[in-house]
Amino acid sequence: MSGPGSGIDDETHAGGAAHEEPSRPDLAVALDAIYGYATDPENWEEMNSLLDEIGAGADIAPLADGMRAHLSRAQDIAMRLRDTRPEPDAGPAWCHMIVGRDFRLLDISPETTGMLAPFCRSLAPGSLLAFTDPENAARFRSLASSVAAGGGGPVLLRLVLADGEEAVFGYLVVEESLPDVLRRRLDLPASARCGAVAFVAPSREADGDATRMYRDAFGLTPAEARLAAALRDGLSLKEASAKLNISVNTARNQIKSVFEKLGVNRQGDLIRHLTELSQLAAYMRVSEDTSESSASTVAGEVPLSFADLPDGRRLAYRDYGLRGGVPVILLPSSVSSSWLWPPEAEAAKRAGLRYIVVERPGTGASTADPDLTFESFARDLEHFADALGLDRFRLSARSSASPFALACAARLGNRVELLLLASARLGVPEDARKNARKPVGMLGAFFNNLKRYPWLLDSTLFILRAKMSRNFIRPLVYKFFEPSPADVALIRATPSLEAAMIRSTMETVAHTYAGLLRESQLYLDGVSLDLTGITAPVLVWHGEEDGVVPLGEMKRRLAEVGIEPAEIRAFPGDGHCFVNKRHEEIFARLREG
Repeated sequence: MSGPGSGIDDETHAGGAAHEEPSRPDLAVALDAIYGYATDPENWEEMNSLLDEIGAGADIAPLADGMRAHLSRAQDIAMRLRDTRPEPDAGPAWCHMIVGRDFRLLDISPETTGMLAPFCRSLAPGSLLAFTDPENAARFRSLASSVAAGGGGPVLLRLVLADGEEAVFGYLVVEESLPDVLRRRLDLPASARCGAVAFVAPSREADGDATRMYRDAFGLTPAEARLAAALRDGLSLKEASAKLNISVNTARNQIKSVFEKLGVNRQGDLIRHLTELSQLAAYMRVSEDTSESSASTVAGEVPLSFADLPDGRRLAYRDYGLRGGVPVILLPSSVSSSWLWPPEAEAAKRAGLRYIVVERPGTGASTADPDLTFESFARDLEHFADALGLDRFRLSARSSASPFALACAARLGNRVELLLLASARLGVPEDARKNARKPVGMLGAFFNNLKRYPWLLDSTLFILRAKMSRNFIRPLVYKFFEPSPADVALIRATPSLEAAMIRSTMETVAHTYAGLLRESQLYLDGVSLDLTGITAPVLVWHGEEDGVVPLGEMKRRLAEVGIEPAEIRAFPGDGHCFVNKRHEEIFARLREG
């Protein structure tokens, strides 16, 4: 292993056998804990105990360095995939195969040929792709057909080996979702691209038979080899245990033995393959290009626009409603982009509003600000209002955007005619603050863990972004609202709202998670604001049945921050998403001023 993570392993060797056993298993288990944490909130409680066990009486900081090294390696692979300039003395960071809708090979890289040759009869361009094992043939055809028919991908391609074991080889995606640089290199005619499916994988010196490689080359037992392959395939320790029909404790003992046998370099290789595949999938889903054209739109949708800031950064926004209407700026929550649920956008227009939804720095398509604070964003919004020619306007904020809106109102003074806070969050959940060992709800667990293990935040968001897909986000939406039955009922009963939440969340981290990372850190540091400049009336509207930010908690936080609202209105029977039921009333109040 090289880079910032090398210290823990180098020290292990220097210190002798007495230190070897604890350090390697600790890194292995910590990495697995993070994957479990990031991929399934059901694992978060177990991760608490794992990290507590690792951190008891030990310096956990080296583990963070080790994980940053692995994640940086994965990110470098994705960036090299985009780079059109060949590196001297370095092969490509990826290998590929393109298959037409008739399953004929359109293009294949030499490394892919070497990787798949043991499993196929012929891999010559123009020939039909023919697997020697009928099960592999059926798997490939089923996955490729599903991807081409609208699934899009990426989906993992697992092939059955000669001994009956399975191994991950790479991803299948529709050809049109490949990075533009790769599509240009392939130079396929448009007729061939139609319905084509691509296989893409990180380049690797080792063959794809991970289980056999681990078993034969490194002396793992069959059980240890299966567990190592399962972890590399992206399963958490709990998931791998269930798949292999062993207890979690047995899996923990096996993984300790695995990493003792594999040694420092092989340990890095195992996790590297896991992170490379995840990050490669994220790269293929999401273009890193932050230009205006990077946000896909269809006919009738409001496109992204951009306002330039004095330091060269840009704020992205969408301009809904009537251009000559009453100007209202909306600041969405930390996990929402500027894309609005269509019924809400239509209602803004009917209400006679110019409804401008702004993406904060590092969120959506807005340029990140590594030094973001509540006050620095207030300066950004002042420049933004100047750029749009807004002398005076009404300001609205939702949930975690509330502290930013208050800072803006304080800075802009009488330019803000009215401030409406909906479902206001003004601090970390009280269950995370008061009871660090048993947080209640998804947000409580999230902030509780981040407070105890600050290095976990970056790794978690990295992996969440790598695994971003509609199917992945949907259960997280319901998990987020689990403490709020009124919201769960509303979302289940309104499929278009569920779809809007998923799309907005995915757009939020489409380019970077830097904004979500920084905003979470601001909340962990505590919300402290100078509100003396506020001249606008502050209205606070909230759902009485809000289980995400309970009404009582919200009122206590108002007092802590020092806000005396001109109006507090609670909506009986409504939850955190009351804005999606009451947008007509909200718009009427904003228009009234």
